[in-house]
Amino acid sequence: MVAKKNIVDFYWDPICPWCWITSRWMIDVGRQKQIRVNWKLFSLKIINAERDIPEPYKTLHKMGLKALRVAAAVRKAHGNDGLARIYTLMGTRYHHDDADIDAPEDFVEILTAGGYPTRLAKAAADPDWDKTIRADMDQALAKVGKDVGVPLIVLDGGEGPGFFGPVCSPAPTDKAAVALWEAIIVAGRTPGFYELKRTRETEPRFGERPKI
Repeated sequence: MVAKKNIVDFYWDPICPWCWITSRWMIDVGRQKQIRVNWKLFSLKIINAERDIPEPYKTLHKMGLKALRVAAAVRKAHGNDGLARIYTLMGTRYHHDDADIDAPEDFVEILTAGGYPTRLAKAAADPDWDKTIRADMDQALAKVGKDVGVPLIVLDGGEGPGFFGPVCSPAPTDKAAVALWEAIIVAGRTPGFYELKRTRETEPRFGERPKI
């Protein structure tokens, strides 16, 4: 049985490049530190529904919600491991291969590559899956508040403190990845600590294409 301190909830939207970078860092840290990652759904379209954001972002966020619906259907059928793999497939396709994750045929190709039933592609157009996504989001927002996006991490299997970030470009790897994690844990567990930030001066840098 894995101790709660070695379990984290990681919330993602496949359309966000910064979240993608952080997710690959989290996988690296998890392997080195024997941390289990519970992958959770978080829609930028839903969280920004009442916010004034540029139209191009609205289009991207709509795409992300479609993908999350498919991911929710995969998780229902294949659990956390299935969700982890579908995120890797979606993120690799979108961020590394510069291909869309929007049309029905896109999801059929993604599901086929993962060995999942292609009928799950129908979830993209089914708003009933938004209830599942919102349920995940409610858990995160109860920990971090509403002024957030992704990536979001909640410690102790979802029962501990949560925070937005880290945002890196590129993310550190190997020992440096663990060093950043340990620093973030100290900050994240410190009562009253809210923010540490500086202006981003680089575009998202994804590193190596994941092996699928």
